Amino acid sequence: MEHEFDNSFIERMTDDGVGMLFVKERSKLDEAAVELLSRIKNKGFKLIYVTSSLPFKSIEERFESVKLDNYFIIDSVTAPIIQDAVSNSKCLFIKSPGDLTEISINIEGLLRKEGQIFLIIDSITSFLIYNSENEILRFVHFTSSIAREKKTKLVFIVIENNGISKNFLDKIRSFIDEEAVLN
Repeated sequence: MEHEFDNSFIERMTDDGVGMLFVKERSKLDEAAVELLSRIKNKGFKLIYVTSSLPFKSIEERFESVKLDNYFIIDSVTAPIIQDAVSNSKCLFIKSPGDLTEISINIEGLLRKEGQIFLIIDSITSFLIYNSENEILRFVHFTSSIAREKKTKLVFIVIENNGISKNFLDKIRSFIDEEAVLN
């Protein structure tokens, strides 16, 4: 079931479920981020942001622009470039976007903590550069299963391009409750 991205998608995702957000261009996601982050903040969620596409500093600046302070970032982009990246109370640096096992272990550990959590995985498209489709499917299955078990809200971001097969997306859809397109 595909919907246009609008306030109702954000509302549905902050109320319940596992979603997938298709984005035509990264710039469109950047424009919509303020609204999404504000909604997450206003609903009282702790945000866990897993990135394979933007470095910690870029994401942190975006969070600060909406005064979001209850967050944790799992960054798999910075450490391969900056060898001395040191994890802190707001960020864990993973050595590679190809290490889905380490990312999964850390997500599970964070979801065990108390409180309402909203989890964003940015992006399936970037993870595909470093992992096979089967590895990504296992990751999506694991992450969506643990999110449902812990009653965590979860959104997978897909930056649309011609490199992702329809067959692969159909397999991912079997783990998704809602999807939307951000044009």
